[in-house]
Amino acid sequence: MKKIINSIFLLAICSGTLLSKPIVIKLATLAPEGTEYYNLLLEMGQRWQEETNGEVILRIYPNGVVGRESDTIRKMRIGQIQASAMSSIGLSDLTDQIQAFTIPMGFKDYDDVEKVKDAMFDDISDGLSDSGFKLLFLVDIGWVYWFSADEVAVPEDLKNAKIYTTAGDYVTVELFKEFGFNAVPVSETDILTSLQTGMINTVQTVPILSLSSGWFALMPNMLDLKWAVFIGAVILDERVWSKIRPEHQKVMMEIAHEIGEKYKETGRKTEAQAIKIMEENGMKITTPTAEQLKIWEDFKEEIMPDVIDTFVSEEIYEKVNSAINE
Repeated sequence: MKKIINSIFLLAICSGTLLSKPIVIKLATLAPEGTEYYNLLLEMGQRWQEETNGEVILRIYPNGVVGRESDTIRKMRIGQIQASAMSSIGLSDLTDQIQAFTIPMGFKDYDDVEKVKDAMFDDISDGLSDSGFKLLFLVDIGWVYWFSADEVAVPEDLKNAKIYTTAGDYVTVELFKEFGFNAVPVSETDILTSLQTGMINTVQTVPILSLSSGWFALMPNMLDLKWAVFIGAVILDERVWSKIRPEHQKVMMEIAHEIGEKYKETGRKTEAQAIKIMEENGMKITTPTAEQLKIWEDFKEEIMPDVIDTFVSEEIYEKVNSAINE
């Protein structure tokens, strides 16, 4: 009788294991389907599924079908979406620490970027955790440049521009007013339409995005000045993360780190290619002269008090400078 009971108990355990449902993670991204960025997320999901024996399944919703990044955050909070490959635009709604990478002309090269990523990673991770999200990886995905309908060589040239800023980002609108600029809030998914209608004519963005989205055809001028760093991250709802076995969490983090490194390599490699393609298709690149660079540096010194007062805390600013100058 005891053997029969034990057999039934063992059968129940096995049946429960076999019938347990996998954890399905729905991930939203603005990345278009078929792009290298999308394919890397697809690779991550396939490897997660293999390494967890099918217990974790990743479903990707590309092309911004879930909405802009603020929509994605809202849907993650209510459980409709569990993860996102998100830019610094959306991340800034979750943690102020990400603003370390938006300091105007704050980085000269990728060595600076790596130093600041190392210095800020834990702060950014903790900030996201406080908002209920697990940081899987954090990467730079390109330099932010000024793209415009009319040529821009010095800050004065931006005073007649209609500059894109994210819908709802009234802090940037007010900050740009202090600079003498006109910022126009527009949803990320409506940038092309807004360029076509003339609602905006200038965007701070990365070359690969300007090319892949077709924006450069309406903004055929690029200023060769590293304005900021565009940061991307994959984040996951911690409520879902906590349901995943510890051994699976470990291997998923290892895979995510590898995919993040590929993301970084892809961004750095394709940036030059994107600029070349756009130049071959009529885009004009303006390289500032030494005199014009001095004007930009003076402009940076002039605006930094306002930037620190409204956008980047003094603590973050000092930490960035300390990391770069160490």
